[in-house]
Amino acid sequence: MPLGNNSLQADTEVSAAAMRRDHLRPWLPFTFAATAYLTLITRIGSLLRDSDIHWHIVVGQWIVDHRAVPHVDPFSFTMHGTPWITSGWLSEVLFFAAFKCAGWAGPAILTALSASAAFYLLTQLLLKKLPNVPVMVLVGAGLTLTAFHMLARPHILIFPLMVLWASALVAASDEQRTPSLAYLVLITLWANLHGSFTLGLALIAPFALEAIWNADRSARATTALRWLRFGLLALAAACLTPYGPESILVTFRVLKLGPVLSTIGEWRALDFGTANPITICFLGGAAYVLYSGLRLPPLRIAMLLAVVYQTLAHVRYVDVCALVAPFFIAGPLGQHLARPEAPHGRKVVPASRTALTAAIAAVLLASGVIVAAKDNAPPRVPRAAVEKLRELKAERTFNDYYFGGYLIAQGIPTFIDSRAELYGPEFLNRYLRAVSLDDLADFVKLLDEYRIDATLLFPSTQAVALLDRLPEWERAHADDVAVVHVWRGREGRMR
Repeated sequence: MPLGNNSLQADTEVSAAAMRRDHLRPWLPFTFAATAYLTLITRIGSLLRDSDIHWHIVVGQWIVDHRAVPHVDPFSFTMHGTPWITSGWLSEVLFFAAFKCAGWAGPAILTALSASAAFYLLTQLLLKKLPNVPVMVLVGAGLTLTAFHMLARPHILIFPLMVLWASALVAASDEQRTPSLAYLVLITLWANLHGSFTLGLALIAPFALEAIWNADRSARATTALRWLRFGLLALAAACLTPYGPESILVTFRVLKLGPVLSTIGEWRALDFGTANPITICFLGGAAYVLYSGLRLPPLRIAMLLAVVYQTLAHVRYVDVCALVAPFFIAGPLGQHLARPEAPHGRKVVPASRTALTAAIAAVLLASGVIVAAKDNAPPRVPRAAVEKLRELKAERTFNDYYFGGYLIAQGIPTFIDSRAELYGPEFLNRYLRAVSLDDLADFVKLLDEYRIDATLLFPSTQAVALLDRLPEWERAHADDVAVVHVWRGREGRMR
């Protein structure tokens, strides 16, 4: 009897412990959303560190002022009037509206809200298939991975849509059906917010193939036709933008840039030479698979490897790896971890509405205090250098790639900026070889060819040292952000 009593007591303690863990379950989505939001709000300077936000806001203002979207470049003097479209026009309008309402804190708050919504949805959807701990590991890894690419830019605003879209495709494939046509609204919204909607379209094919493969032989033709219909409707829905199908072509223009993409920060390959969170997460995941014996269906393996490869080749794909890849493994992982005491069979205590409201209010209050206490201006902008350019009345400035966004915001035509698809691979390659002095003669030729009367470069840019030694050029300004050189005979040069 004592042994039986001890066994009963142990079972009771295990059951009680399980129920205590389930008190956490309904709070997990809010916990990760709040963590993402507060973490981002405390580092507004980091969110605004990319100069692209400057030109995105300007484009948003241009769209509002003209009540139209641009079709040619209005911002540079090297490509002025060249055909150009912005596939993120709606995001740019939203960023402009946020900036008008709250200054630089506005775009940062909009970014933080979108990211927190994405992690709320990711956690909520993964909890349908997995116990608490695996969800915490996957979402925690997602927070770590995306930290690299958390910037106030249009790609952040599609994070919630990406999560919902991936979840819908996976669920439809698992349940031997096609996604609801209601999800077509997501792809339309995505297409107007950011050019990565083509990834959403591309994801349809592998899940359609998986659904067809897993269907009964007698039902495969019907399944194929239903997924084909959904794919065509999704393609049509993605064309519901001010540019129609032309928005899809932007992706191909970017890919046509070829090797020059690897010179752009977010398009570079992952550096395995230094320890970084991305490498640690990948190695941790590989170690778990090798230790636990987790197995995935062949098509899921192919999809997962494709996402991992793209992330290794271009670190900007880390967002896809963090927000989409978990759905590839959630179902098989849930089956691998299945136990009699799995969370689906436990009692889950719902969060109190009053407590949840109070928690949201506390997060908003804390974020308000944080924002009010911080200097929300973007860091490392060449403010003093641009004032010097204005003082000198420079008309054609040869600028560093990174400074293009800030120059656009200041109303100064750029030599180059981050709209890489506008400039094309030949121009970008020529610029990069010239500014790094790989082709010294062509650097001097560029200055003459485009009648450059001033330069705005990082102090570390190799061309700065050459300009210091050329008798025709004079250093007019220097600080820790930028160096300005002016052509000594600039008045005659502009004739």
